[in-house]
Amino acid sequence: MRASKGMKGGYTAASMLPPLFPSSRHRYVRAPPSHVYEYILHVLKDEIGIGEGEIKHIDGSTLETSLGGRVGIGLTIRTSQEGDITLLRLRFSYRRILLSAVFLLIAAVGFSLLLGSPLIMLIAAVILPVAYRANLEAVRFLDILNETIPFFEEEYSRRVLMRGRERWRKHLGRAQEIYRRLLKRHMDTWGDTNVLKYKIEDYQSRGLTYEEAIIRIAEEEGVILDEQ
Repeated sequence: MRASKGMKGGYTAASMLPPLFPSSRHRYVRAPPSHVYEYILHVLKDEIGIGEGEIKHIDGSTLETSLGGRVGIGLTIRTSQEGDITLLRLRFSYRRILLSAVFLLIAAVGFSLLLGSPLIMLIAAVILPVAYRANLEAVRFLDILNETIPFFEEEYSRRVLMRGRERWRKHLGRAQEIYRRLLKRHMDTWGDTNVLKYKIEDYQSRGLTYEEAIIRIAEEEGVILDEQ
C-alpha cells in the first residue's frame, strides 16, 4: 500500500493513512450513462476481481456488489444523465461489518459468562483485520476510478470523433469554403480567429486531419448541418 497520495487519490500527501470508511462519493463523467455503466463493470471485474455472480444489476443504471468478501463493504453504484454528461454516485454500506461485530460481541459476552474469563479482545482480534481489509478495498476502488476515469473520457471522446468521419467526408471538398465562413463568423463574434485556431489544433491533436477539424467545428457551430 502506498503511504501517501495526492489530492486526486482522495487523501493528501501529508496524510499517512487512507480515509477511513468512505460513505459516499459522486463524480461527473463526460460520457453517456450506458458507457459509464459498462466502464464500471470493467473496473469491478478486471481491476477489483469481482465475479459477475457477485454483482446484482438493479436496472440498466444501478448495481450492487460487495468489496472485501462476504463480510465486507456493500457498494451501490448509480448512473444518471445530467445534460451531456453522467453523474456517477457511489454509496458504501458497512452493515455487514457492524452485524458481524454485534454477533461477536454477543458471543464473547456469552463465553465470558460461561467460562468466567473475559473474551472481549476476541472481537478486536477478529473484526478489526476484516474491517481494515475492507476499508483498503474501498479506497483502492476509489483510487482506480480517479486514475482511470480521465483515460476513459479521453478514449470515449476519441471514438466519438472517429465515428463522425463518415459523416464529415461528404463535406471535405468544401473545406476551404467552409473555413472562410468560419473565419468570418469568428471575426464578427470575437474580433479575431484565435478561438478557431485553438479548436482546429485541439481536434488535430485528437487524431483528425486539418480538413476534418474544420468540418467538425462547422458542424458544432451550426455553419453546416448534418445531412441525414
